[in-house]
Amino acid sequence: MKKIYWLLNLPRTFIIYLLIKRCRFKFNIFKDLERFAYGGRRYKNVYRTFSEVILYDKCFRNVLDFRLKKESYIKAIILRLFFPIKKDMEIGRCEIGGGLVCYHGHGTVIAAHKIGENLSVWQGVTIGKNVGCEQGPVIGNNVSIYTNAVVAGNITVGNNVKIGAGAVVMKDVPDNCLVIGNPCVIIK
Repeated sequence: MKKIYWLLNLPRTFIIYLLIKRCRFKFNIFKDLERFAYGGRRYKNVYRTFSEVILYDKCFRNVLDFRLKKESYIKAIILRLFFPIKKDMEIGRCEIGGGLVCYHGHGTVIAAHKIGENLSVWQGVTIGKNVGCEQGPVIGNNVSIYTNAVVAGNITVGNNVKIGAGAVVMKDVPDNCLVIGNPCVIIK
């Protein structure tokens, strides 16, 4: 049954795939796709992997919408016509490296100033400005932010950092750390 559904949806997935192939951010999109293709959805054929992920993962659709909007609102509108996005997940206008993956994505807001590569975000995460701050956080490479964590203010989060569930991070975090609690405690 799943294979029949996949075959019936080939035309609409192919149209979006062609949009991506013509996009200047395609390398970041394919890095995102690689991170989303877990749980048996990775195939030797990139198009097959793409079509499987876009059909079944609405969080990937939101990430793709974010990437396409940076190039052309028309491309993003075409994506939304064929594949509706999640309404309770927001990715603001910021610079994000390739490899962004959002697990579940319910109630997630990403509005940082700059984010490096390979960011992993779970549901309920808020990343953004704080009262009296001109910009949101700068987040390094290979960062994981777990369920219901808040990262707010004009702060810097280093590379290879894990921010635990429910943590409230409002101060700078160095590289290679684990951050837990409210207020946050940094563990090296």
